[in-house]
Amino acid sequence: MNIAELLIDYRNTRNDIVFGDVSSIDKENLIIIVTELLSWLKLERKREIFIEQGRKTKLKPMELNMNYPWCKDLEKLLSADNSFSELFDISNNALLFKECVSDEYAHESRVLADEKYNPQMIIG
Repeated sequence: MNIAELLIDYRNTRNDIVFGDVSSIDKENLIIIVTELLSWLKLERKREIFIEQGRKTKLKPMELNMNYPWCKDLEKLLSADNSFSELFDISNNALLFKECVSDEYAHESRVLADEKYNPQMIIG
């Protein structure tokens, strides 16, 4: 199962078993991490489309601010044995796919997030 599908599954069920060892992570922060990852993947898909259209843009890592507890928990996640640590790295306070992750897998993750992650808009 692709990471985007796991993220969406967790968002719908709150069953963290799908990720592996995430026991050291605060549950509220895990929800934030999942939401932020899905949003980043969705945005990256938009950037892929812009690149295909010839617009001047590039794919970018997800910037992290380590003053936020969820960013610290994300860093903890990446040091444990789970779905996140297999796919992502943090470098210079930014999250990106590991070099060993194929471009095809990363592209599929972005497409799935774009198609299946459609949060409702909050209106005043």
